Amino acid sequence: MNSERKPHIAPFLLLAGASLCAAGSLFFGFLYFTLYWPFRGRFNEEGRYFDEISMVVHHEQAGLLILPTLALLALAILFAGFWWFRRRHASGGAVGGP
Repeated sequence: MNSERKPHIAPFLLLAGASLCAAGSLFFGFLYFTLYWPFRGRFNEEGRYFDEISMVVHHEQAGLLILPTLALLALAILFAGFWWFRRRHASGGAVGGP
């Protein structure tokens, strides 16, 4: 009988998915906090703000960037939780045991 363990791809994919989702969440969060957050109280009734210093028009629609930020963060937490759960139970560790 061969006692070597086969490599499992599922834990690697869960960890890679969690890492990619976390990186995507950081990217969209960065965009949200640079494109919307500093100008959130300055938009006119059309939802625009013209910054005279940088000569850029900022749009209130940039506030929707929080949606992919939160969705990818939730996916990253979900994938990391599944990875941790699989790792803990694959090693034979019981939740309440010594």
